[in-house]
Amino acid sequence: MSKILLLDGEGVQVVCMARELSKLGHELTALCAQKVSSGYATKYLHHKYKSPNVRLETEAFRAYFYKHLKPHQYDLIIPMGDESAYFLSREKETVEQLYKMQCAVETYSTFELANAKHKLMEVCEKYDIVHPYTRALPEVNASFDNAQDIVRLEFRESLKSVAEYVEFPAMIKPNLSAGAKGITKVENMEELEEQYPPIAEVFGACTLQQYVEQPDYYYNVILFRKRDGEIAASTVIKIMRYFPLKGGTSCYSETVEHPFLLEQCERCLDKLNWHGFADFDVLEDKRTGELKIIEINPRVPSSLQASFAAGVNFAKIFVDEYLGNGAEVFDMRKYKTGQQVRWFGLDVMWFLMSPQRFSFRPSWFKFWGKNVSYHDGTWRDPMPMIAGSLQGVVKYLDPNFRKAKLKG
Repeated sequence: MSKILLLDGEGVQVVCMARELSKLGHELTALCAQKVSSGYATKYLHHKYKSPNVRLETEAFRAYFYKHLKPHQYDLIIPMGDESAYFLSREKETVEQLYKMQCAVETYSTFELANAKHKLMEVCEKYDIVHPYTRALPEVNASFDNAQDIVRLEFRESLKSVAEYVEFPAMIKPNLSAGAKGITKVENMEELEEQYPPIAEVFGACTLQQYVEQPDYYYNVILFRKRDGEIAASTVIKIMRYFPLKGGTSCYSETVEHPFLLEQCERCLDKLNWHGFADFDVLEDKRTGELKIIEINPRVPSSLQASFAAGVNFAKIFVDEYLGNGAEVFDMRKYKTGQQVRWFGLDVMWFLMSPQRFSFRPSWFKFWGKNVSYHDGTWRDPMPMIAGSLQGVVKYLDPNFRKAKLKG
């Protein structure tokens, strides 16, 4: 039995990861920024602690994290969200050398290459991997209000140069965010100049990316690349309902096969020399049918349950690769397509806001079936669904949240 620590333990993906790790006999602890959350509520966590928010209170979290490590002897630390993956990649060398604990995350230099969206797109451009035009936006100086005219002019010229390469319409995308937070469509230079500074103030570094007019779905491609460069396992997930409606987190998806898409993502990881877990977001251009890799999320995604439903046990792969003699390669003949997975708490929000609530197929009212499972719990572990739904209701009652998130 190994002792495993999960960071960003409030996330819905913790529910299925904790369930599968628990089945393997491991002792699980989670650090959670919120108690009323799906991850905190699952019965499969043996220990859980309320911690500072790793993104909003980074220094406080760092102090709490190391104070927590001292009396505990974990074998493996797994980040379950963007912010904790970023944090752990920076602390990886210290944790592994001083505390002798394995960190399931890439080194910071490789992590930064994949996480910086403009750098990732440069790799895709160099090796002819499908992608949209993307460039880094110039840094926003906090003192721009009092800046000299020459500084303002240089900033505007830099913005203009980026916009001319990408072209409008375009998307402002924070380098570090989850669930489409901060992502904003702009139609022209005026909107870019108006919208970008406040987004950068909240989320930090951003990129400008070619707008891709997508159908009513997109793809998640989840892969685990071993230290020897071999792909241990993969899952392709077609996201068919998501929230917010304008583009967000999966609330209904289905497992599919897509050999070309897998080949493109595998080649991207190879050129990055990436090892470990990776989650690709891929859009299909509605006008041309072309696929475009939008980003790599170097952490465990909220859609992880779809992989387990398809027969891919990423929990075992994590443990075998980081604590054993290397993960075995999954037999893709056992891969199950057509597995439908819902995040019920989020799907309720979709139902309340979507004009397709009654016309969507498969029907929103299909709750059971041999091929239906849920991200946020099971009959044996119902509390994550209850806690997550309550969390969603609280957000829905916030008028600022509705204004920001519920526009289709």
